[in-house]
Amino acid sequence: MKKVFLRELLESGIIFLENHGIKEPRRNAEIILSHILNKPCYYIYTENLPVSPTIITAYNKILKERGKHIPLQYLLKTVNFYGYNFFIEEGVFIPRPETEILIEKAVEIYKRCLTSLSRIKILDIGTGSGNIAISLLREIKTCYAIATDISENAIKIANYNAKTNRVKSRIKFLQTDIFPPRINKFHMILSNPPYIPNFEISSLDREVGREPITALAGGDDGLNIIKKIIERADMFLYSNGFLLMEIGDKQGKDIKKMRSSLDLLTIEKDFAGIERIAVFHKK
Repeated sequence: MKKVFLRELLESGIIFLENHGIKEPRRNAEIILSHILNKPCYYIYTENLPVSPTIITAYNKILKERGKHIPLQYLLKTVNFYGYNFFIEEGVFIPRPETEILIEKAVEIYKRCLTSLSRIKILDIGTGSGNIAISLLREIKTCYAIATDISENAIKIANYNAKTNRVKSRIKFLQTDIFPPRINKFHMILSNPPYIPNFEISSLDREVGREPITALAGGDDGLNIIKKIIERADMFLYSNGFLLMEIGDKQGKDIKKMRSSLDLLTIEKDFAGIERIAVFHKK
């Protein structure tokens, strides 16, 4: 049997993905192959070794599924967010790099305003895989969290991620719609709510369309859940508390017009210059 070498296998995967209309085919092929080998991507280029039939079979199996435009994170069952690894599977929203700005801003607020407190309480609304709350607990050791999600499957995945990230003792997950059923006070509320207008859902990228619609669709104008959070956040915040929320493109102007007992401090832009994180303060 003819030997197949690493880079030859990589190139065949790139061509396959290209032919199936996958964006960034080389990067996708590199990630898939390095995942199967359990090696960093550079290994493929520095060690052009023969590949076993088992590796070839596993590689081709994932390539075939990726060719159907199933998101790579669902196929590999993992996603890296803010430097931490999270288990992910179909039916749970995939964390995005731009949401890391939410963590950066929360850590900045903690360092500037909350370090005198011995215990920081946060609420994570729409936790999904748990990436926001868990990352913040990893960053701030005095932080304790309640995280909510309407999806039973999301709560199950988030619980698993809390265990693997060793913060299970500092977080409680609740399957509920938006806020906890009982009013508790928090120093920070964080959320990446669904904010895509309903009319845009049908035109989303094929891969985004495989994610749960409840994590994407935000009503006619995309602001349904955002409005509910802004309206009720005051009841759940301590004085000198903060609400940090991810928003969609061009929604900043609408949020600035919303009536609220909270003060809108700033709307931070993401890497693409799009207004992305709204920060509110309760006096």
